[in-house]
Amino acid sequence: MQELELTVERLIWRGRALARLESGQVVILEPGVFPGERILAQVTKSTGDHLQARCTRLLEPAEHRQEHPCPLGDLCGGCRFGVLPYQVQVKIKHQVLQTEIRRALGRKWSGHAPEEILVFSSPESWGYRWRGQTEVLDGRPHVKALGRNHPLHCPRCLLHAPVLAVELPRICQDLPPGRYTMAASPLDHKVLAHTSPEWLKLPLEKSGISLQVRPGSFFQANWRLNQDLVQYVLSRLAHLDSLADLYAGAGNFALPCAAGGHKVLALESDSRAAKGALRAAREGGLNNLRIHTGDLRRREAMQTLKKFAPQGLILDPPRSGAGRNLQSLAGLESLQRLAWISCDVVNTCRDLKPFLEAGWRIREAAMFDMFPQTWHMEAVFVLGKS
Repeated sequence: MQELELTVERLIWRGRALARLESGQVVILEPGVFPGERILAQVTKSTGDHLQARCTRLLEPAEHRQEHPCPLGDLCGGCRFGVLPYQVQVKIKHQVLQTEIRRALGRKWSGHAPEEILVFSSPESWGYRWRGQTEVLDGRPHVKALGRNHPLHCPRCLLHAPVLAVELPRICQDLPPGRYTMAASPLDHKVLAHTSPEWLKLPLEKSGISLQVRPGSFFQANWRLNQDLVQYVLSRLAHLDSLADLYAGAGNFALPCAAGGHKVLALESDSRAAKGALRAAREGGLNNLRIHTGDLRRREAMQTLKKFAPQGLILDPPRSGAGRNLQSLAGLESLQRLAWISCDVVNTCRDLKPFLEAGWRIREAAMFDMFPQTWHMEAVFVLGKS
């Protein structure tokens, strides 16, 4: 295959990089290289308007590139940004997010992209994850090698919170081979595999309540930064009386909203997560929170939502986005404000367009660096009616 000498221009979505040939043709590079680096790259695919390539040799590293602190850093691919100082990572992600929002909104709506994006950095750049996945083999924790199915023994992942990192090898000793979700509680430091029937408590300190989750249920892995995310969303909806939390999970937003005195409807399709939210609501005496287990793609759940007539909506859909099933909410008369949490802004911007068509506008946006050492980030869009 053709080999090229390139200078990396900038990073784009999903951690990939962009470079250009002297002719101006664009080259999209696989993750692992950074702006300003001079590299040799092998072309892997040629399309009509660009080339795809992977770096085969680093000729001149970026100014801030440093040695990766993990001995498996170049092998597993789980934290490729680990070769950069943390604040450099945040700056790059912020630039990528600004560019990607405009691109994803398209020519028609790019003028409605937020001029500024607030940035919330992670309190810890390593050791921040209270939840993660591991491959158990021979009673020991492993990760998969980058681009291959080969397991690598990983006695301690530097992304894991200290208690999770320490306890993981011990828990793996008693587990049969397989892939497991492991989770720990910041409250009592209990560590469980997803196969455990026990519950974990996750404190939302500023609201004075705790989520209750099974270890296999979703919760924000970066629990300390999640506190800031929750408070940010609550502050943007504080003036409203009735709120609906869609894709509510175990109540990450619904519970503190109810604790703050709002009338709240939580909608969640996962019965286990909804059960955890109900347990926490009862323990906290939150009689102003109603939890409905149902799929928003089905008529019953949507009717329940519209009958509730919320003034504000919180949406935290999965990475694939909300899809078309929420388009009808753009015309809901009771709605005054939306807080849309996104872990993939490309899909979110697609889902926002019907709301922009209906007269909604992006009032504010924020980036939460939930996943240091990786390209991933969370964004929040606050929408209001024009």
